[in-house]
Amino acid sequence: MAVCPAWAQQAPPEDVDFLDALIAEQDGSSAVTPAQQPETQQPPADLEVIPVKPGESEPLPTMAEARRAPQVEEIVVTATKRAEPLREIPATIAVLTGEDLEREGIQNIEQIVTMVPGVNLSDEGTGGAPKRVTIRGVSSGTNTNLSVGTLIGDIPFSDPFSPKVQLDPNPFDMATVEVLKGPQGTLFGGTGLNGMIRYVPEAPRLDEVQVKYYGQLTSYPGNGGSGWNYGAMFNAPFADNQAAIRLVGFKRDSPGYVDDTKNDRHDINTASQYGLRGILAWQPDDRWKISLLGATQRTEENDIAYADNYDGRLAHGDSPRPSPSKSAYNLANLSVERSFDWGEVISQTSYVEKQFEIFLEASRALGGLLPLLAGATDNHSEGITQELRLVSAPGDGPWKWLLGAFYYDMQLYDCSEIGALQGLPTLPPLPLLSGVLATPCPGNASKIAGMLDIGQLRGEVDLEEHALFGELTRALGDRWEVTLGARAYRIRTGGTINFSGLLYASQNQLRAGQKPADSSEDGISPKASIAFQATDNLRLYFTASRGFRFGGPQLAASSPTTDVPETYKSDSLWNYELGLRSDWLDRSLRIDASVYRIDWKDPQVYQISADGLTGFIDNVGGARGHGVELSLSYLPSFLEGLSLNATAAWGRTVTTEEFKAANDDPVAVGSPWPMSPRWQTSTTLAYAQPVASWQLGASLRHNYLGQACNTILCTAQVFGYRTLDLNLFATPASGSYWPQLSLTLANLTDERGYGNITTNPLPARDTVTYIAPRTLVLRLSGNF
Repeated sequence: MAVCPAWAQQAPPEDVDFLDALIAEQDGSSAVTPAQQPETQQPPADLEVIPVKPGESEPLPTMAEARRAPQVEEIVVTATKRAEPLREIPATIAVLTGEDLEREGIQNIEQIVTMVPGVNLSDEGTGGAPKRVTIRGVSSGTNTNLSVGTLIGDIPFSDPFSPKVQLDPNPFDMATVEVLKGPQGTLFGGTGLNGMIRYVPEAPRLDEVQVKYYGQLTSYPGNGGSGWNYGAMFNAPFADNQAAIRLVGFKRDSPGYVDDTKNDRHDINTASQYGLRGILAWQPDDRWKISLLGATQRTEENDIAYADNYDGRLAHGDSPRPSPSKSAYNLANLSVERSFDWGEVISQTSYVEKQFEIFLEASRALGGLLPLLAGATDNHSEGITQELRLVSAPGDGPWKWLLGAFYYDMQLYDCSEIGALQGLPTLPPLPLLSGVLATPCPGNASKIAGMLDIGQLRGEVDLEEHALFGELTRALGDRWEVTLGARAYRIRTGGTINFSGLLYASQNQLRAGQKPADSSEDGISPKASIAFQATDNLRLYFTASRGFRFGGPQLAASSPTTDVPETYKSDSLWNYELGLRSDWLDRSLRIDASVYRIDWKDPQVYQISADGLTGFIDNVGGARGHGVELSLSYLPSFLEGLSLNATAAWGRTVTTEEFKAANDDPVAVGSPWPMSPRWQTSTTLAYAQPVASWQLGASLRHNYLGQACNTILCTAQVFGYRTLDLNLFATPASGSYWPQLSLTLANLTDERGYGNITTNPLPARDTVTYIAPRTLVLRLSGNF
């Protein structure tokens, strides 16, 4: 039986609150005067005292803790190349936990970005290009370089130009996915023009064996098929708990929901994917941390998920043949960290290899009646990065600093071809007609066999980047903090661009052509911020930062008769952001806000040559954006287990200079930038309660994405839809071998939102990409 302290059984003095006395007793403080303290009393001898051995039970919370309202969790991130509390970083970073993503069965980048207002994704639905993420209205157009980069851990993944493979790992066993808004040029260079998406894998555990698994069924009831995916993780320490290995594998069969009515094929946009990831960690002592990461992923998509109508039918009937594609990547990273009293020295050595190939049915450009045209692309790249940085030790001193050196070398091979007609015999190479009829590249030969190769563009390019970067932070008293940073970079490219075939030779006196792929550029990307800690629960900051995107050689044909420039420049932007971080109601309510302005100089825009035969990238015009973002997290004390998370973003990005679009139409000042919606919101209401030895819960999320223009000429309006997602889950108590069960209904109302629209000249039909229809996800997962 429990024994209540004898003094607690007495009536407290009239001028002392009884609950405060209880708190003071457990906190070791004095809530009453010494004269009021009761004498220490021993329990009566006839009462049995039950001894409790250490470790048999969890310590009971203090009365102060019992009375305290639930608090919003604090998060520490390494998105700034050092471990820092998220709320102390003078920038806007959205953090999604791996646990939440797994519970809802999230599988790809399309689903992730819907959870972060101010961020959207577009899929051109034409094949041959990665899905493009837009942050704060700074979108990247067709065939241009990406404006948002990606990282896995500290490994840069995005290619600086001609990107084809997107980093889209299964979030299984990810610690977090971090979305960094605003320019990242100081720390991450030219692939973070206006943001980065960073995947952070779970690190190996040195203290225990772990096993984790999942099985998931995804189905499109009433609209498409079903598919299974599953995965497992194994963590094992060894060498007297100085080392550990963590292995992750998954296999996903993604169902389809688009029909090909011309060929009577159903659910054509199926995909299969598998991936493996392993991390080996070794900590021989408190000073050293060494880890080796390796990962591989393969994806095969059977056809393109586009429709040719505006009435909501998930179908097209204008493609004589399917357009299958394959993509793959392999990556490795060696990380060595050595701690000193003054800080850390960190070396990151990475290797990334990417491959992409596609057969693209292009006859739909001629109406799609016969298989007359096809495209084929073989793209692969290899990149090596080496980064060495010095980071100050965490402490109470007024200074924090980071210094780094970065080297990047990438070799790119890209061969894109156009084949005409079908069923022709394969012709031997004809030297006299080499300019008019190209010989297919080895990776494309089987794709366009039996067709005339009327257009071949082959680039072999090498890029090198050298950079020095750093940040210095100084605390001014207890409340002010100032940070200055910069990145000085030098970029060099070399190689050749070759073009042949009738389409290109017609511009070059019926001859094949070749041009150098040489370019160079130097620059500095600075950053400055100031933060003010007004109170323990209120922090303000202002940040000005510059981002840039790589320029380079044109992967396009050129000749004396065309107006295609040999190279295009880096574009850059300045972001000015004023932010607020606040906690209320004993930190059970969190309200954050930011206001920003973006000045974008020389945006990279896809253009068409005067003869209409060659597409290229040019720096034209300018743009300006401004907006407001607000987020709220609330854990009400009146109903334990209830939580509310709401975020909203309003922004407007428009052109500031007049220029001509790809079809030579003028673009006026004040024209809306494409893929830049005014409004975007996400609201999640969740409730969870313990029932027996289980935690039962449910969440309902409402997402809204406002309308936006599809291109700079605004030939169609995209987005403009709302979705509801419902998640039900049952989680066993910690340490149980029972699995967790979850049921998710995404797009509950089966909304037909426009993900993208490409308007095409007759006789081709417009290309319409719809968002995924109502989706049912049933997931079983567990660990032991």
